[in-house]
Amino acid sequence: MKIDCLKADDGTPVMHLAGRLDFTKREAFVEALNHFLGRVTAPEVRVNCAQLDYLDSSGLGMLLILRDRASQLGCTVALVECTPAVRDILTTVQFGRLFRLA
Repeated sequence: MKIDCLKADDGTPVMHLAGRLDFTKREAFVEALNHFLGRVTAPEVRVNCAQLDYLDSSGLGMLLILRDRASQLGCTVALVECTPAVRDILTTVQFGRLFRLA
């Protein structure tokens, strides 16, 4: 898995995920998450899922950790540019109630 933390043209922090988000990537994800959220001052953060190939229940849990930590900072989280396979998973588990899906 590859994680890049950048800013969109409008200044919104964006975490780009590529590859597989599963239990074996938990430590790297949490490390990137701590770095990513340590600099956030925006009302929303985005997670770009365009290159996310695989997402399992552990990956869903990691997204929930991101959401909880962002919420503590007063931020909402948007999951953007999801592949059809990832969007199907997010829809099935009703993550649209917890995240903005775009």
